[in-house]
Amino acid sequence: MKRLMRLVALLVSVAAMSAALCSGCPSYSVIPDADRERIEHDHQGQLLFFRHSMYVGQFYDDDRARLVHDRRFEELTYLRTVEGDPIPPAAAEGIIPAGTRVRVERLEWPTGEVVFRRPLYTPRYTTWVVLRVAADRGPEVTVEREQRHILLLPGGIIDADSFELWFDAALSTEDPNPWLLSLPEEQQHAIALKRAVVGMDYDALTAAMGFPDSITRDQLEGSTREVAVFGAISVVLKDGLVERVSDPSAPG
Repeated sequence: MKRLMRLVALLVSVAAMSAALCSGCPSYSVIPDADRERIEHDHQGQLLFFRHSMYVGQFYDDDRARLVHDRRFEELTYLRTVEGDPIPPAAAEGIIPAGTRVRVERLEWPTGEVVFRRPLYTPRYTTWVVLRVAADRGPEVTVEREQRHILLLPGGIIDADSFELWFDAALSTEDPNPWLLSLPEEQQHAIALKRAVVGMDYDALTAAMGFPDSITRDQLEGSTREVAVFGAISVVLKDGLVERVSDPSAPG
């Protein structure tokens, strides 16, 4: 739980910091050179697993690559108009389940030259983590999907330590599949479909949804009640287990 709260604190602060860092700033790669070298040394070529199920679809206006993200694409704000209005990518076309193996092909920092050669209607000023993704879930799957997949770094991550915290939240060196297969069948199915269901604990919830925008906590009649917010979705937990899910887009 402490790890979850630490990550939530980082990711919430990242959202606030990114606006300040991007306003009128001519230098797009804010992570120091020495930290970037360390990050590349530690992660380029690394074999990992998705901790969370990920939406997947075309990478904005570039049909040569695929975008992966743990949030619904219509909620993404990496790309904006000159007036500041978000330009989301096209709707996601599918879901890559938690436990799918990935290989870090490279980290592409938004230096001036890189920004210049990137397609116009893509998040040019964002760091891209370029992945090769296995064709199916499981540690034994070595066949990779044909297209490269891109994981976008949130704005506001300014050094190696904050990068590592975010990176570890998304990708795991340990195979999560034995744990995933130990869960009740309903929860396994929900994780693969990126849905929260009653009875999930924190780990199962984040495997399905990713990390929340915020968590609030209070004590009621001797029980701990928490509300985790994932964009438009709110999840109520009682004593660490999902009690209720509110999703405006859910059918019925």
